[in-house]
Amino acid sequence: MDASAYDEAARPTATPVVFAIALGVAPLPFLGIYAVLFIAHGWLHHVTPPDITSSNGGELVAGLIALVLFVVVTVSISSFLNRHRRWFFGLCQLATLLASIYLFGTPTTGPSGIPILLILTSAISLAITVLPVSARHVRASRTMSRAELLAESVG
Repeated sequence: MDASAYDEAARPTATPVVFAIALGVAPLPFLGIYAVLFIAHGWLHHVTPPDITSSNGGELVAGLIALVLFVVVTVSISSFLNRHRRWFFGLCQLATLLASIYLFGTPTTGPSGIPILLILTSAISLAITVLPVSARHVRASRTMSRAELLAESVG
């Protein structure tokens, strides 16, 4: 490993950024489960009536959309954690928040427990993402001393 890669890996991550990322992970298990479930229902094991659409093809499309969202949210988390982009992570959290509000407000989508959980986690994560500490996390230059980075991560 060269010295620049070591310096990049040795930087501490600010505590609020860690919290934002930890909360931002919340939709991933649901997206993974929905992707597998709806792809299986649309392609392998057809159910009557279909769960969320009016056709088996619709179930397959819903599963593929969930799979794509799983990948996009995972990439956004990795991007923010690795100090590349916070806007991409923020957009994913905003999309999760808006979708969860829609699901919470629609009585035909099932129980409201998961949408409430996702509303809370995505709203808090989005709020932390727009804080100055998150901007400093992404903009931290390689010339900052380890002491400055450590002070930023705890303060």
